[in-house]
Amino acid sequence: MKTLLLGAVMLASLTACGGGGGGGSSSPPEPVAADPAPTPVESAPVTVIVDIIGVITGFGSVFVSGDKYEVEPDTSIIIDGEGESLGDDSDLRVGMKVNISSSESDGERTAQRIEYDDDLKGPASNVVLDTQDPSLGSFSVVQQTVVVDGNTIFDNNIGDNNADGNIDIGDLTAGSAQVVVEVSGLLISEGFVATRIERSDSVAGRPDVSDDEYEVKGFVDEVASDGSEFRINGATFLVVDGADGTSGTVFDDGLAADSSLVGEYVEVKADQNNAGAWVAVRVEREDDFDDDNGDGQVNDDDRNGRYEIEGVLSAVDTSTTPDIVTIGSVILEVIDASDLVGQVGNIVKIKGTFDESGVLVIDQSRSQVESYLRVQDQVAEVSASSFTTRLGVSITPTGNSRVKDDDSDDDEGDHLTPQQFLGRVQQGDYIEARAFLDANGEAVWTRIEREDEDDMDCRIQGPVEAIQGDSASDFTFVIQGVTVDVSQIISEGDFEGANGQTLGRQGFFDQLSVDDVVKATSDKQGLGCELDRLTAREVEFENNDGLFGTSSSSSSSSSSSSSSSSSSSSGEDDEDELSGLPSAVTENTFVLNGRTITVVGSTLIDDSLVEAALGREIDSDDIAFDQLPGELTLADLLPTDIVIKVKVTADDVAIEIEDS
Repeated sequence: MKTLLLGAVMLASLTACGGGGGGGSSSPPEPVAADPAPTPVESAPVTVIVDIIGVITGFGSVFVSGDKYEVEPDTSIIIDGEGESLGDDSDLRVGMKVNISSSESDGERTAQRIEYDDDLKGPASNVVLDTQDPSLGSFSVVQQTVVVDGNTIFDNNIGDNNADGNIDIGDLTAGSAQVVVEVSGLLISEGFVATRIERSDSVAGRPDVSDDEYEVKGFVDEVASDGSEFRINGATFLVVDGADGTSGTVFDDGLAADSSLVGEYVEVKADQNNAGAWVAVRVEREDDFDDDNGDGQVNDDDRNGRYEIEGVLSAVDTSTTPDIVTIGSVILEVIDASDLVGQVGNIVKIKGTFDESGVLVIDQSRSQVESYLRVQDQVAEVSASSFTTRLGVSITPTGNSRVKDDDSDDDEGDHLTPQQFLGRVQQGDYIEARAFLDANGEAVWTRIEREDEDDMDCRIQGPVEAIQGDSASDFTFVIQGVTVDVSQIISEGDFEGANGQTLGRQGFFDQLSVDDVVKATSDKQGLGCELDRLTAREVEFENNDGLFGTSSSSSSSSSSSSSSSSSSSSGEDDEDELSGLPSAVTENTFVLNGRTITVVGSTLIDDSLVEAALGREIDSDDIAFDQLPGELTLADLLPTDIVIKVKVTADDVAIEIEDS
């Protein structure tokens, strides 16, 4: 621009001075004014529509799956289909899985509609507690398995029925009367991974009593040829015609009790008759999309704009065009699902945009990161934005931290902003918190609870940062800056492996490596809890944090996402070597030292592991995983009581697996 303007001035000057030869009396040329610079026009902010399915993690507006959604006076909020409220999110709670339609402008999202509907209602039965952590486990509701993991929120209205000071899965077993619950969760093949569990005293499943039915959501597996019954994941529901004068089963949304019902994702409201059978009262289609174009049908034509979903990945099919991906109840056609291969069974979040054919173009996908760092301790100091425990661990709650105040008599203990939560925390309170470490090694707190108990002990769990000492008799190790002193542990049985087996002092020391996930517990009086030091009465290896289907890997099909700072950014040639006991073995993944390892076709398997699985010798050295003999599975190769050594890439893909 400067060169062009200078040329224009020079040309004007030459024109004024030359030509007719003019005399010395000629006037000097008039200065040529440059054209004024155009006034920059600010482009209007681009507004896009974003639909999302995810779990509420916090408030101060509403936080869902890592993103903040502003609630405005005209935001429509619908709970269990029971009418609409505008701008009032007070009935929403941490752990609710919601559908949100929102607009995004200049990076800020505003919720237009938030809908919540529970996934199961009914009496809790078949309660099974985890042997290592009795706050975890599973139970059944209307023959659907409900998994309780480290992120499951129990409403205080469940009650401390077993009087142990906690409100958890153990309170579903106490007393002779069954606890009737409402469950919000992520769909899996057996039922749901619970994200939130509440008591529901209004549900009784009595025949011909309106609005007290049990509820089940799921895919219909089978329908009787005569239409008299259908099945959802092991539960049989009778279909009645009302010929005897009673109310017959109502099928909404064009559904019918025939073969067309198979494969539909539905909600069933059911009563229980005198014989104990489930009788379907109403069957409705559950579709996570709306009739956006107003043609009276919900189909691919209604899929438009940006779309985000968090759930358990149950299937990926890249053999079709387009690819097919199933996350929870949603089946999506996807342009390229290659980043999701190997993640089946994991909790994933994908983001993308629907094209004109209703096919999703994924621009980001990631698996949930394990919250393997865990602290249980008393509060020593509270500041404006964080608090610090006796061990010196600093904990900062955010809108994504799933804060909950169990030591509360009000109904707002799980509807708190971070500042409201901090306002309740006091010195001496007992806190349990979970976190994962980001690429910079900083703790990102995913769940923080103020407990209603007077425990004195302290516990810390996380990856080992350093090991001090050269022998089993004098070693200590460091977790999150806290030195764990094992000198006061007397019993060999208090040095445990990841599966609860006794290792003894020497065995524990021999297995201990940097990055191993270990839990250390102090004496019950808390005398071993002091700044930067925990004197342990028990230490044990931990394979995971009690979260269902998590993975530490992340991936993205967009160049902007793939350039994010992480351990994998240095390239695929980076390698690491791990050693320990495998756990959570699936078709092509397993957990080792708190990391989820993916096995691919080219992964080399040591011949000793193959021989042990086959029960005979073979004439071969290392074998590629996709060339294994005898239809061996990964579970056959990796029993959880054998220490293995694994060479992995920076993305936690196994290069080679050996018997250690």
